[in-house]
Amino acid sequence: MKLLDLTPDQRAAVVAAAWAVVSAGGRMQPAPIEVECVEALQRHMLMQDPPIRGVGEGAGGPLPDDLAERLPGPVLRRQTVRQLAILATVDGAVLPEKVAVVEEAARRLGVDEFGLLVLGRVARGQYRRNGLGLMKRIVAHYWSPTGKARLQDWVSMLWTAMPWFPGLRSYLGLDAVLARYRALAALPDGTLGHEVHRYYARNGFPVPGEPKSIPEGWARHEVYHVISSYGITLQGELLLAAFIAGNTEELCLDLVLPALVQLHAGKTFVPGPTASGQLKPDEFFRAMARGAAMRVDLLDGWTLWDVADQDLGALRARYGLPALSAEETATLATAKALLA
Repeated sequence: MKLLDLTPDQRAAVVAAAWAVVSAGGRMQPAPIEVECVEALQRHMLMQDPPIRGVGEGAGGPLPDDLAERLPGPVLRRQTVRQLAILATVDGAVLPEKVAVVEEAARRLGVDEFGLLVLGRVARGQYRRNGLGLMKRIVAHYWSPTGKARLQDWVSMLWTAMPWFPGLRSYLGLDAVLARYRALAALPDGTLGHEVHRYYARNGFPVPGEPKSIPEGWARHEVYHVISSYGITLQGELLLAAFIAGNTEELCLDLVLPALVQLHAGKTFVPGPTASGQLKPDEFFRAMARGAAMRVDLLDGWTLWDVADQDLGALRARYGLPALSAEETATLATAKALLA
């Protein structure tokens, strides 16, 4: 997603659609956290402040009849639907009535993507049906540097479970991978590569190529932590998911919806910790806006090795990453949502 320059009428249309989702088309009173989320979305992603309130003190209403006319163009339409999909999860229940409003908005706007299929299945409690399709997209667009799932990308998944498998280490070239990651420690302090190595060491994580390490493709996740400054606590991971959703295009909903479902709605979606109530609306949408403000999509042809020797602060500035304010830093540090 990106921070789009909308007209006042376009903002109003997006906001009306947002209130329609959290109110299930005007049939339900939005929960307080939903009201907070719609207002935080406006402040940080739509640059609408003060926020536009819903009908009847936040009760919302149906989708605008002229939604398609007021929101022209594929970029604006796709981004609107993605924002609506996120809002359908924030009550923690992922109700079919609210997801149906998102699906209707997508139909009117001509938007169709895998994340909507995922959302619909979650609303119906069909979590396992998302597994294979989601994994294919993650392997192709997250693990693989080419945007296509290669044989070696699939084989790399065996490494964590069966590192003893004959010939596997050699086939994956893990000796060279390990040497390259260990060499990051020799880069000057403050460079991205040095900070990535420090991140692994401080948190006790094995670098790619070491025993019990995760596939190298997943190392992008760790690099995102370092660049964004968000920590590895549950709230930090949820903020990172929002940051990545704002930053990347192809996997926006694929990454943020599972995080919200698993860390806020408390529904087990993928292997990993499950928790409830981790969402902090203002911090979440601020993180998304920080990712959206970046000039570089880190999942679109970007690699650590092209910039590992560059100063991290200068790199953040060149990429257009907004710095955390002193107030944000204090709030997130108190919540232990920042890296040390």
